[in-house]
Amino acid sequence: MVTDGLAPKWTPAGLWQRTRRIIRQPSDVGLALHICWFMWRAPSLLRESNLRTFLAGLRGLSRPAATDALASRERILRLRALCLRVPLLRSRDNCYIRAFTLYRFLETGDHPVTIHFGIEEDPDPRKRLRGHAWVSVDGHFFEGPPEAQSARIKLVPLEPLVAS
Repeated sequence: MVTDGLAPKWTPAGLWQRTRRIIRQPSDVGLALHICWFMWRAPSLLRESNLRTFLAGLRGLSRPAATDALASRERILRLRALCLRVPLLRSRDNCYIRAFTLYRFLETGDHPVTIHFGIEEDPDPRKRLRGHAWVSVDGHFFEGPPEAQSARIKLVPLEPLVAS
C-alpha cells in the first residue's frame, strides 16, 4: 500500500494539512475574508453604478503588496478558490466575478492591468450568446477562461479601461 503522507480529509490533521496549503501567511486570513466579502458584494455594487465607475473604483482601492504580478496572481487565485468553496459564494463562480476579483486585488506595480469583455460568437443564431471576461497585464492574457483566447470571441468595444 502506497501512502502519500496525507491524513484523512476530515480528521484534525487532514484539516490542518489542507489549511496550510491555502493559508500560507497570517495576512492570508484577512485577505481571504476581504476577497470573499468583495465577491459577495460585487453584483450589488455593480447594480448601484455603471461599469466604468465600478471598474475605476476597483483600481482606486488599495491592493495587497506583492513582489510581482505573478506572485500576486497566485495568492489571489488561491484565496479566491477558497472563497468559491463557501456555499453562499458558489453561485459567484463565473468569469465575470473571477475577473472583477483579480482586477480589484491584483498588484502589478507599474504594469498596466486591463479587464476585457467579449462575446463568444456561434454560427447558429438560435443559440444563446455567451459572454466572457478576462484580465491582461501589459496587453498579455493573464487570467480568464480558455475561451477568451479563442478566435470566436468578439471583444465588446469599450473606451480604454486601463489602470496601473
